[in-house]
Amino acid sequence: MTTLRSASAAVLLACLCPPTFAQRVPAARCEPAHLAIDVDPNKIRTLVVTFDQAMDETAHAVCGGGPSFPKVIKSSWRDARTFVIETELQPERVYAMELSCAGSSGFRSATGQRLPPLPWQFATTGPELQNAVADEAATKLFLLLRDQYSYRDRLGIDWNELELNSRDDLRASPHFAALALRIKDLLANAQDPHISVRWMDATLSTCQRAGTPNFDLRGLQKTLPKLERIGRIGLRARTDDGIGYLSCSSFAREQRADFDLVLEALRGLRDCKALVLDVRSNGGGDELLARRLAGFFVQGEKIYAGHRVRDPRQKDGFQPVQQRTVAGNPPPDVFAGPVAVLMGPLNMSSCEAFLLMMRQAPHAVLIGATSYGSSGNPQAHVIVPGLTVLLPSWQALRPDGTCFEGEGIAPMIPIAATPEQLAVGDPILDEALTQLRSR
Repeated sequence: MTTLRSASAAVLLACLCPPTFAQRVPAARCEPAHLAIDVDPNKIRTLVVTFDQAMDETAHAVCGGGPSFPKVIKSSWRDARTFVIETELQPERVYAMELSCAGSSGFRSATGQRLPPLPWQFATTGPELQNAVADEAATKLFLLLRDQYSYRDRLGIDWNELELNSRDDLRASPHFAALALRIKDLLANAQDPHISVRWMDATLSTCQRAGTPNFDLRGLQKTLPKLERIGRIGLRARTDDGIGYLSCSSFAREQRADFDLVLEALRGLRDCKALVLDVRSNGGGDELLARRLAGFFVQGEKIYAGHRVRDPRQKDGFQPVQQRTVAGNPPPDVFAGPVAVLMGPLNMSSCEAFLLMMRQAPHAVLIGATSYGSSGNPQAHVIVPGLTVLLPSWQALRPDGTCFEGEGIAPMIPIAATPEQLAVGDPILDEALTQLRSR
């Protein structure tokens, strides 16, 4: 995530009565407009956000990263209602950003009201695209959705009607970047975080995850003042009475070296009488890494999940269910004491598989909030050269065979916590420590 700048916002005004007109949640208008397809990179030098009220000029965040994020020369406030980004744009690209993204200070009004997360995507012009090429791409896209998308029936979408209503727009795309952006917008109907579109070297997500995080580093540090950072994805601490704390915020394959540091930190906590294992900020990654962590706690070999792969040749459209197993580590990579796993709505994909693994650990208890509910093993399908769609290929199942897509994995001990509570303390961690001390 790239943040242009962030700073502490003004203190929220405390009031028991409804907000006044001046305290309403701010709204914003973007130029170029969201989903614009006619942006001339030779003429556009500034990206402009105009707000409907005066804003706090010390707080702003424009988030994104990688090839889909525009090159930023400078950003500044033109006045209290206008935020300007000086940029250099390339032809036939799709640019994607998010204003006031989760986890940032965000844009805030002068009275402290936060702008809700706001997507901002647009396409720059390029060589003309022939209608026949766009029409062929649309045909291939809808065949793939029919035959390869494993969750096509989850929301009851009438894909045939959607095709009829959208084909003309797809066919009329003036250039490839516009086609990519329109396909991305169409696939947003599936509300599936595992569907994405690749155009050239940029990957475009089609779904912004909903839900409020149940983790705040500020509150965590108040409960564990001796907290240490372990690489880029880990945190470690010990309580005065000998309970260990370990956080792992990612199973991403590209962060394998940092994950190894987390495992080494776990080895250093094996002498603790109990352990808090915090994955509340973990959005998944490589399931093989998740198995390596779970292997410290599982005994023997256990079935933790199943899946069935989409196959249009089969009568029910799927191959037979396959079971997945996790095996406990041989000594000395074993933690035999009680462990409390902290979980929440940011958990998805391979982290949800990890939660299912930890349900097989005999001394583990899962505490917090229900996970997001999304696991699809997405596969890449080339629509036209340079334009690829990634679609989930399987349905992820609990060990009992039920599908948890859109439902999530429930904690054993649910604990609700508001953002305000998490900013000054950590009720979920407090409950975990209480549970561990009672064992």
